[in-house]
Amino acid sequence: MIGEGIIDFFGSMGETGMLASLALIILIDATLFPTLPEGWMVFIFGALAVGSDAPLWGVMLVLVATVAGMCGNLVLYGLVKRARLPKRIERIMKKYTDFLVVSDERLLLINRIAPVVPYTGAFMAVCKWDLRKCLAYIFVGGVARWSVIVVLVWLSFDNIRQDLAPWVALIAVIAVVVASLIASLIYRRRLGLRGGAPRSQ
Repeated sequence: MIGEGIIDFFGSMGETGMLASLALIILIDATLFPTLPEGWMVFIFGALAVGSDAPLWGVMLVLVATVAGMCGNLVLYGLVKRARLPKRIERIMKKYTDFLVVSDERLLLINRIAPVVPYTGAFMAVCKWDLRKCLAYIFVGGVARWSVIVVLVWLSFDNIRQDLAPWVALIAVIAVVVASLIASLIYRRRLGLRGGAPRSQ
């Protein structure tokens, strides 16, 4: 797995290496293909979460994960802006966002709870959303999502035997991800049942 390779490469550098690993994993997830960053967050938190230092380590991971997500979206945004997608693909993307209940920058915040839009950096460029608003929503949503995940992991490590804690934490994170996917599916299905023509912006 690419995440394992990244951690193996940077892991010997201690905290700095682990933070760099997390940032790179999330950058790839935001720009290229899914890397399951939530699962790697569990591993990276547990690797260096020791006693009273665990809360500070968790805060550092949340900030790095959030900033890496913002950077990944900016990279994809810049690439799409410069390269220009085919008009047909742009029309499909715009129609898709028009079909959703929220079709502006706020969709980035909702996407943290119910991921209905993949590769959001590309949508930011194609739909010509306000970049500052986009970054603000990505930051707020990222901090909220990663904080929930880190707190779940921290509670597991703090209250359960050390050999069981990583598995309990991983199951909790998977539950969060699955719940998000289910919310996304329900959201899309309700839109499909509602029918009607897409709105125009």
